[in-house]
Amino acid sequence: MKTNHTKISPKTIAVAASLAALQIGAAYAQSNDALKLDEMVITASPEGRSKMKQSLSVSSIDSEQIANSVASSSAELLRNIPGVRSESSGGGGNANVTVRGVPISAGGSRYVQFQEDGLPVLLYGDFNFVTPDMFIRADSGTDGLEVVRGGSASTMATNAAGGVINFISKVGELDGGNVGVTTNVGGADQKRYDYGYGKRTSDTSTFQISGFIRDGEGPRKTDGVKMEQGGQFRAALSKDLGGGNSVKLYAKFLDDKQPLNMAAPVSYVNGKIVELPGVDPRTFSPYSSKLPSIGPAGLNGRLGASMNDGLRTKSTAVGAEVNLNLGNGWIINDKIRVSQNSVKFDGILPDSYQAGTVANGSNFRIASPTSNQYTALLLDTQVKDAGIAVNDFKATKAHALADGAKLTTTAGVFMGTQRYNADWEIGRFTSTLPVNSNTSYGAYRAGEDYQRTVNQTFQVFAPYAAASWEKDKWIFDASVRNDRMKSTGEWQAKATPVGNIDFKSNLNSYSFGTNYSIDKNTAVFARISEGGSLPGDRVLSYDASCGKNCMTGKIDPNKVQQYETGVKLRQGNLSTFITAFQAKTQESNFDVLSGVSSQNKYEANGVELEMGYKSGGFRLNAGMTYTDAKVVGSNDSTYVGKAPNRQAKVIYSLSPSYRFGQTTAGLSLIGTTAAKERQGASQTGQVELPAYQYVNAFVTHDLSKSTVVSLGINNLTNVIGYTEAEGSRSGARSINGRTALASLRYNF
Repeated sequence: MKTNHTKISPKTIAVAASLAALQIGAAYAQSNDALKLDEMVITASPEGRSKMKQSLSVSSIDSEQIANSVASSSAELLRNIPGVRSESSGGGGNANVTVRGVPISAGGSRYVQFQEDGLPVLLYGDFNFVTPDMFIRADSGTDGLEVVRGGSASTMATNAAGGVINFISKVGELDGGNVGVTTNVGGADQKRYDYGYGKRTSDTSTFQISGFIRDGEGPRKTDGVKMEQGGQFRAALSKDLGGGNSVKLYAKFLDDKQPLNMAAPVSYVNGKIVELPGVDPRTFSPYSSKLPSIGPAGLNGRLGASMNDGLRTKSTAVGAEVNLNLGNGWIINDKIRVSQNSVKFDGILPDSYQAGTVANGSNFRIASPTSNQYTALLLDTQVKDAGIAVNDFKATKAHALADGAKLTTTAGVFMGTQRYNADWEIGRFTSTLPVNSNTSYGAYRAGEDYQRTVNQTFQVFAPYAAASWEKDKWIFDASVRNDRMKSTGEWQAKATPVGNIDFKSNLNSYSFGTNYSIDKNTAVFARISEGGSLPGDRVLSYDASCGKNCMTGKIDPNKVQQYETGVKLRQGNLSTFITAFQAKTQESNFDVLSGVSSQNKYEANGVELEMGYKSGGFRLNAGMTYTDAKVVGSNDSTYVGKAPNRQAKVIYSLSPSYRFGQTTAGLSLIGTTAAKERQGASQTGQVELPAYQYVNAFVTHDLSKSTVVSLGINNLTNVIGYTEAEGSRSGARSINGRTALASLRYNF
């Protein structure tokens, strides 16, 4: 099998895009701001201001861009945002997300908070086997998303020092709706039915419904097993009470099953990934109707588990937002949401190497040297309860000062309760390669590696305050936050006694920024911030010296300090946003799968560039992030001086589109330079993740005023793009191969 790793230089692409956009911008006189620098920003900000006036690095994607992105998941959408590193190859969830060289040391999104309509989906982004992107599905009711990197995210949200990703929902301000069907063309069996409808029921009230139903194998063939089943329904009601007073009520019901793309079997030669004969990492799927049954699973012997469950996410959420204008400059905003969440996680990946039993050059544990069998590892986790209840209340007061300046003060309090009740099962079975209808399987060996139960509750109380001063061209702002967390419960692992959980943590955060508007088209800003992440379930480890009392007392949080400065400018139809940054991170972590406990210090320096251009039917968006990151301290001395795991020097995207007549066509080029990941517990051996670039393309055509047909192709050039390597287990995870989806939509 030929490995398609293209060698286009990302620096060449970025420079060429910059020069082309500048030349185009000089050729047109009218203003058409593609980056929407005058758009109001509400995410991770104590008060709404335009992007041009915010001392923040913030990007937004509208509903049209979402529809045309051909992204396979909510996490893949983020790969078009500069500064964001999204390892989105896991399927419909289980993505690793961070920003600006802040590390991903053991998976998830520890320093980035995912939000829906301004409230967190989960309080923690790096629970074992549960990540916030699992609970987010873009549909016809998604109005867009805002992404804030660094800045006041440290003080405006819990566990969000890296940034905040906020998915914003429609509320029915525009009358009309749509229904549509999407199907896989020439690949796996995959169908999705979408719907959405919004309406103004009066001059002061609106409602919106949206959702989808899906059925089929998914983007990869699964030997006929339906790995995509379920859907989502959302509804929202809003009422303008007059005088700046309003209320919004909303609900979401999600029950969605999708495949989990874990590491595919590969071998390693001198730190390089080598594909195995008959195993394509772009299309590899372990799911099959002939997979062995699990039987009683977990420490308590639960029944009903199946390897073909994949990733099944359930969520029932209800929420409300109230805005009150009390007069005399006082504004009250209160957001509340209660969500019942659960997850079924069944992922299959290669097991570890056993010396002397190697077949086809692979480093798997093989049943015999000539049988072409490998031992697979099953990660079967049932998260019975990942529910969350949150409330964010803030009061803002505008003060008119005698010298013409404007002073705005904000005081608020965030309260949240998060549950994590999980039952783990990690065992093994043998399988021949490749996986197809002729594959033979050995019996599943339950609990051979690990079993664990966790029943944990987190309570967070976080008061915060902010102030901003504005006069003429200057804006200065400052904010502080104190997160106080208490966790209680118990946990038990195989061959260890029950451990009590009763610990606390306290995190103080601050952020100071300034913005100077040179003119209406140019502004500069600077900011310093410090925040972090509170300890979650990853601190739970057994130590014989303290037995069941290890997880008591006070545990220090992980900390991130950031400096940033940037410029925002418009020139004709060209908008540009450039930010230089430095991030320093100090953290501890534990990875159950690798058994590695770490205490590391990181430092990252870099620059991110975002550009947008619009003229007539042509639109161009581009982004590039250069990051020079390294480990500056560690309990593993071999790690010091190296780049953090999977941290590339350059990530970039380029997305042109053009509308001519009734047809719109476009593409997005997404790429990364090479990165490295450790091989085994020590950092002395590292696996290289090669550079890659892939292209998503789309074309839509209006058959009539109300009927639209479209074709979207994900990974048009069908490249292998490795996002993770399981160096100790001889596996690597790639993006999907070429997938073509045809859609028909009726608007009314």
